Amino acid sequence: MNIKSIEQEMAQFCFNEISSYKIKLDKSDELLKFKSDIRRLPAMITNNGLLATLVFFKKSNENVYNIINGWFSNKLQNIDLIEYLTKENYEDLLFKTSEVLKLANWLKRIVEVEIKDVKTTEE
Repeated sequence: MNIKSIEQEMAQFCFNEISSYKIKLDKSDELLKFKSDIRRLPAMITNNGLLATLVFFKKSNENVYNIINGWFSNKLQNIDLIEYLTKENYEDLLFKTSEVLKLANWLKRIVEVEIKDVKTTEE
């Protein structure tokens, strides 16, 4: 029997998602914007709150929102995370915020390793 911790499941999910977007976003500008948004995700959640951050990314970079929503869709049967969280009580919102912060930290770690910065040389 193969038992995985929640951290292992998150790491695997994040690795798969980042790998998928790495192929999907073949243009370097899109990929670098994706990387930049993922890197600032944990700080945005901490500073602005989970709901505000999700609404922001649903508008500005839906790829980031879709990854987070995908993590919960697997567990909560294809829901829209913003709609779901607006109906939850405060304790559950705090619990989900903590879970998304863990997910965001895994995404950040993996994106920093998997997506290389493109350096242009101007002479």
